Amino acid sequence: MSKEHLLAAAAVQLPDNQELTPIIAIFKAVSDPTRLKILLLIADQAFSVNEIAERLAISQSAISHQLQTLRQLNLVEGVRQGKEIHYRLTDRHIIDMYQLTAKHVRDQQWGVQ
Repeated sequence: MSKEHLLAAAAVQLPDNQELTPIIAIFKAVSDPTRLKILLLIADQAFSVNEIAERLAISQSAISHQLQTLRQLNLVEGVRQGKEIHYRLTDRHIIDMYQLTAKHVRDQQWGVQ
């Protein structure tokens, strides 16, 4: 490696583990297919646990468990509507990440640089 490359590499400021820990937790959360499907489902409309379970053909208890993980990471929030709680995204950043990643995968499949 040339001296210029070594100097450029030294100038790169890497995040410390304390900064990386919550970021890694989010990547771990969305690496689960069920959690990612939940996020995609509620991207544009809030749904109750029952509605999510029905649409994903997964038990209500499994959906509740996954929602708990997503709530702990502040990716989703519950809003009371009558007797039910409907879940929605706290913001669209996670969908932006998904869309960028999906575009990256498609570009790689088609050889786009």
